[in-house]
Amino acid sequence: MPDNITKTDYAKRREEEMTKKETGSSSDSLLERFKGIIRDAEGLKLEAYKPDPTEEHWTIGFGRYGAEIKEGDTITEETAEEMLDEDVSVRIDSLEELLPEFDTYPDSLKDALFSEHYRGSIADSPKTVKLMLDYDFDEAALEYLRNKEYEQAEEKGIPGIRPRMEKLAEELGKLSAK
Repeated sequence: MPDNITKTDYAKRREEEMTKKETGSSSDSLLERFKGIIRDAEGLKLEAYKPDPTEEHWTIGFGRYGAEIKEGDTITEETAEEMLDEDVSVRIDSLEELLPEFDTYPDSLKDALFSEHYRGSIADSPKTVKLMLDYDFDEAALEYLRNKEYEQAEEKGIPGIRPRMEKLAEELGKLSAK
């Protein structure tokens, strides 16, 4: 348990989150909040594109990436929204599995974590995840930015990655500072 959260506060927060989860209100609002974050961060592109020409696969919609997307593919806004619903739901589940105490984090950290997990970088940083699981948030913040993707973003022409990664590092640091 983090030093900055008392056992009583932690238990109370966990109980509130579990109650919200059981009623469904928390997960529904979380889904909508995260969809908004991804809409803002990714933008909408109705034609397949590669933000980095060295990428193996293409991207479409609100950042859907994968082998099923081919050069020249196009979608409608409605299809993009359906994909976003699916992608956000899947990633909420996988993030909660990766970080079992995700529900107990402050909303600002949840938002930054989700934005980065959507891009795939949290799961690709096992050292950062381990440090978070060990409640070493200061070191997790530093480790997260010791990342080739972060270091090479500007030279690859995708500088938008850096602010998202920096936001997560900042939020991890805030948790340590409390």
